[in-house]
Amino acid sequence: MSIWCDVRAERLLVTTIYERKQLSRFRLTQIVPSVGAIPTMCPEKLDSLTNLLVRDLPSYGNRIAQQRRKRTDKVYSSIQIASIPELKPLEIASREYPPQYPQAAPSQVFVTTLENQYTGSRSFQLQQFHWLFMAKTRQGWRLANIYSRTGGFPLANNLISPPIESSKTIVGEAIRIWLNDCYLGKIRA
Repeated sequence: MSIWCDVRAERLLVTTIYERKQLSRFRLTQIVPSVGAIPTMCPEKLDSLTNLLVRDLPSYGNRIAQQRRKRTDKVYSSIQIASIPELKPLEIASREYPPQYPQAAPSQVFVTTLENQYTGSRSFQLQQFHWLFMAKTRQGWRLANIYSRTGGFPLANNLISPPIESSKTIVGEAIRIWLNDCYLGKIRA
């Protein structure tokens, strides 16, 4: 008999072995993803981690969009592709307070997604520009915050929206779920 326990981003497979109707022992074993792939460790380096993230971001985002979508929705979108992540941070100068722990500041990552938006029988393309703040914790990298801007495609003749906090959007949730799956060993390298 196997029991799955989900404990804050750590999964343990507790296997109980019964011999002659008595509990003989508890044994902790490593989880092997159901697909049969070899479990991988989530990369410690941010560049390796974000390269895997942008590879899987469209599929994770589209799954969340489908789960959220209602049959009555007239407008819906799907993520087509995510760009190569840009890791060069913007300088954020605090004029009021100096940083107390500058080494603990979150890392910045920039990602662009191309999306198709559908309204009735029409479709058009949008670009979403995402500014991620990733924090290194004892459990690994986590999404601290995300800001996004939206513009048309191609960008030359279209306006871009002002940045909005977007941690509760499809892309924000997709990144959180992907990071959780990565640390659970469900992501293939």
